[in-house]
Amino acid sequence: MRHLARLTAAYPAFQFSRELLGWKGARWVAERRDHTASGLRVVITGDLMEMHGVLARDRDRCRTR
Repeated sequence: MRHLARLTAAYPAFQFSRELLGWKGARWVAERRDHTASGLRVVITGDLMEMHGVLARDRDRCRTR
């Protein structure tokens, strides 16, 4: 749960969860709260560092627009 709290604090535009996805097992899911906002809508991965990197790049890209 501390991972989700850290992600929520770092990326408040997203809601986070851990979901079971078929035979692949548990995955981290980030879903944008405002579906009309620009940028990523959903990120699904088994690797928290990958999720953090993708969300950081999206945040930086949206700031420069």
